[in-house]
Amino acid sequence: MHEHLIFFDAECPLCHRAVQHVLEIDVDHRFVFAPLNGETARAILTGPLEFYRKANTVVLLENYQSTEREFWIRSKSILRAYWLVGDGWKIVGWLSFLPSCIGDYFYSWVAKHRHQFKLKPMGEIGPAERFLP
Repeated sequence: MHEHLIFFDAECPLCHRAVQHVLEIDVDHRFVFAPLNGETARAILTGPLEFYRKANTVVLLENYQSTEREFWIRSKSILRAYWLVGDGWKIVGWLSFLPSCIGDYFYSWVAKHRHQFKLKPMGEIGPAERFLP
């Protein structure tokens, strides 16, 4: 239960939708979530890891309660999350094993234009017990 942590931009409606999607497909409750500007991010993403907090992108912290942590950002974080969800989503997750330059090109384009999508901010995006401060 709760093996992985996804940091996200709490001000971004597209990020909210992405988190909501992971919540829907994560039937085994492997993921918890925390805003990049929250207490959890400030506690974990410090020192040399502060780069991840300042990158202003989705950050996946795999095995976040272990000493065997792995960090993934941009397109790799999303694709790796699909891999970790498992089941039929592993097909999409296979793309995480490709060089990140391809996925990051598309990720950067979407991130740059995300405010043009005119998505409305959402209220609560999921159950409180799946979110860290």
